[in-house]
Amino acid sequence: MLNFKFTALVAIYAANVLDGGRTIDEVPAALQPQVKEILGNSTGTAADTTPQA
Repeated sequence: MLNFKFTALVAIYAANVLDGGRTIDEVPAALQPQVKEILGNSTGTAADTTPQA
C-alpha cells in the first residue's frame, strides 16, 4: 500500500496527465513537483499492480 500525502487537486492533475488530458507543462508550476512525484511512482505496468494470491 502506498502512503502518500497529496491534495485532491494534485491527484486530479496527475490523473489528467496520465489520461492525456493535459501535459505536465499545462500543470500550474506550484503543483508540478508533486504531480511529477506521483507520475514517477505510477510508471509500473498492470502486471506490477496485480494483487498476489
